[in-house]
Amino acid sequence: MSEIRNQLKNQSIKDVDPAAFEQVGGSVFPDEPSIGDQIALSQIVSAWSASHSPTYGSPIGRSSLSTTGTGQGGEATVNVLTAEKSQVFRVQAIAIQNAGGAAPVVAKVSIGDVPLVMDLTGAPSTITPFQLTIPVFVDLNSPLSFAVLSGTATDAVLMVNAIKVSQ
Repeated sequence: MSEIRNQLKNQSIKDVDPAAFEQVGGSVFPDEPSIGDQIALSQIVSAWSASHSPTYGSPIGRSSLSTTGTGQGGEATVNVLTAEKSQVFRVQAIAIQNAGGAAPVVAKVSIGDVPLVMDLTGAPSTITPFQLTIPVFVDLNSPLSFAVLSGTATDAVLMVNAIKVSQ
């Protein structure tokens, strides 16, 4: 058994994280003793691709969820959707609810540190959807968050629906 196969033997193809290929493979040198490891690594990557690539980016059935976050004062950022480990979510819907009856709330919605919507405005006592015109994905390094820029922060609730996608 090659050293590479030995290091990956306790993981199923389903559970292997692609970053493990580089960690386990490390520096593979083109010398005679490493030819077996190169062949093994190529076979492992091919097996992983065969089980993941055909469904890459497809929604995973029964994995959708709806989540909310309530605004905080001082333009504080509130994470509404955060993936765990290697999960990836595709955001399907975003809306802002203004539970107050007096003034509109204006919020900024971000993916990671990058603004997605700069002025999502919710009129008093309404739920206002935001039209997504491009696919929006959330992973461990890029949570979906929002901050209330004006209005009563605690009246603002960001509502998000997302579904996990295969990767």
